[in-house]
Amino acid sequence: MTKFDSILTFHCQAIRQTRSRFGTVKAALFVGLLLCFAVPALAQPQPLTISEALSQCYERNPELRAAVAETRQSRSSYHLAGSLPTGSFIGGATRGWGPAALSSFSALPRDEYLQFQQPFMPFGAYQKGRLVAWLGWKQAEARLLFTKIQLMRQTKDAFYQVLAAQQNLKVLASNLELARQIFESSEKEFQAKKAGRLVILASRVQLNQVRQGLVQGQGELGAARAELASLIGLPRGDQIVVQGTLDTDYAYLQLADLLKQGESSPALIAAERGTQAGHEQVRLASLQGNPSPSLVALYDFRLPSYIVGAQLSVPFDWGQLGYEVQSKERAAQALDQRYRAVQLEVTAKIQKAYAEFQAGATNSANYQQAVLLPQEEAVQLIQQDYKLHRLDYDVVLLAQQQLEEIRLENIRQQLIERLALNALEEAVGAPLEILSPAPREPDLTPEPDLPEP
Repeated sequence: MTKFDSILTFHCQAIRQTRSRFGTVKAALFVGLLLCFAVPALAQPQPLTISEALSQCYERNPELRAAVAETRQSRSSYHLAGSLPTGSFIGGATRGWGPAALSSFSALPRDEYLQFQQPFMPFGAYQKGRLVAWLGWKQAEARLLFTKIQLMRQTKDAFYQVLAAQQNLKVLASNLELARQIFESSEKEFQAKKAGRLVILASRVQLNQVRQGLVQGQGELGAARAELASLIGLPRGDQIVVQGTLDTDYAYLQLADLLKQGESSPALIAAERGTQAGHEQVRLASLQGNPSPSLVALYDFRLPSYIVGAQLSVPFDWGQLGYEVQSKERAAQALDQRYRAVQLEVTAKIQKAYAEFQAGATNSANYQQAVLLPQEEAVQLIQQDYKLHRLDYDVVLLAQQQLEEIRLENIRQQLIERLALNALEEAVGAPLEILSPAPREPDLTPEPDLPEP
């Protein structure tokens, strides 16, 4: 039973007890008063910040957990490569016949023994195998970090899309109220024969358009909430409410600094580790042709005695080892080209994301300064003229409605800038906070002496 079900059960019991004392009408009023206090407390979710959303994503996201499991598996493979091959105990019984030249056990009717054999890797393969496994481990760690960077970008995109949709709905609700007032005003003027039917039709079309925009905004908010819920590990997102700002403050970013930081991108490190592991696998394959030592210890139960020996196995290659080395060489060449491709891709992504961010930041700032602020000032002046009876109220409504539409466009411009910034973080492979400018040292140069008046 959920908390809400338990509250409803309590209210049902309260209805029966109150009806027996005060009657049906008073009981309904009493329970309605209880619901007014109880239901809003359950219906109002706690606003989610961007840091909380990222924390929940890192904690619950199954894709990130899978990457963590792969990293642990690579670490186990590294420890496996550092262990000795599995030894074996062999217990047996023999019986011999014939002359002593044919059987060392011919003098005994039977014999029982216990043998232990410990093989070793070919000479040089132990250290090389550990190196290959270590490179695989570090490659998995870089992939884990790259997965985390990708999830950071996706979570931030979904979060700010929810935030923009929330702000849009507020503006659309205000715009709907203005459109309704304009329609009512035009309807009164039409009834008073101060305006024609065309004014009524235009205001009605505008009202319906605003209503359609409100429905579309609600749909966009629901889609953004569902995307964010899937990233932070929630089964449903219809109750998600976020708080924050779409403003950015990264005007100090320089392309040269971003390209330098991109050299340590997790995607680039993973490709580099893969290339190094590929070349080491070529050397490891060539070492398989080296001799392989082994130790043998035997205890004879029939004639109590110990035998300890060493063996050296020298492989005779019929071409299999050579083809294995050749295969690893081709794979290493492919990894070299893939590493070069990743280098070019990272550089291109940084340059593209930086250009888009610069364009988005410029457009957003210019729109606020050249369009939004002048329109807000114009609305204030129009309202002042209306208070002085210089303008009709319809002019005030139209100006305010135009201001609301400009605010919607301003939100869209800010969202474009924010999403471009998120893409730039993914391309660089790190949060951009690490590239914050160093504090400027005070200028100690003395000011020139000014001439006396």
